[in-house]
Amino acid sequence: MEIPKTEGIKYAGSKLKILPYIFEMVNELKGVETVLDGFSGTTRVSQAFAQLGYSTSSNDISAWSEVFATCYLISDRTDAYYQELIDHLNNLAGVEGWFTENYGGTETQIKKLFQLKNTLKLDAIRDEIDKLNLSWEDKCVLLTSLIYALDKVDSTLGHYAAYLSEWSPRSFNDLKLKL
Repeated sequence: MEIPKTEGIKYAGSKLKILPYIFEMVNELKGVETVLDGFSGTTRVSQAFAQLGYSTSSNDISAWSEVFATCYLISDRTDAYYQELIDHLNNLAGVEGWFTENYGGTETQIKKLFQLKNTLKLDAIRDEIDKLNLSWEDKCVLLTSLIYALDKVDSTLGHYAAYLSEWSPRSFNDLKLKL
């Protein structure tokens, strides 16, 4: 069986590499139609089962996992709808805020998650998502896009308590949301 393409972030607990084994075990069972992805993390298992038509539920203690699950398992608007919102967010000018104060650094600082230019953009986007009159499902799609964008400009080893002592090459990229 071919495993569907899933999306995720750098994450120490990702089940991406064991998806084939999970599907192998499930394929040996007969009549399975419903799946509970406990400890779902980035929801790669949930995404794959849902794409194959299983009735899929996702569960994890992490708030960001709920955001991913809502994005992939519940949201149902068109790509065009979300692309318009993402274009709007990408065109915002950066502003100083909580993320900039706590996680933004310059080239001369060490032990920061993100370059200052990206936390300024992050603060603007995060504030705007809260200002828009959106359903929880729509917010989750935009927040998922934002989390993925942050994963492409961070300076960590895939765990946000493991900062790199020098800026990673990817941290110099510009934060940009994608659908």
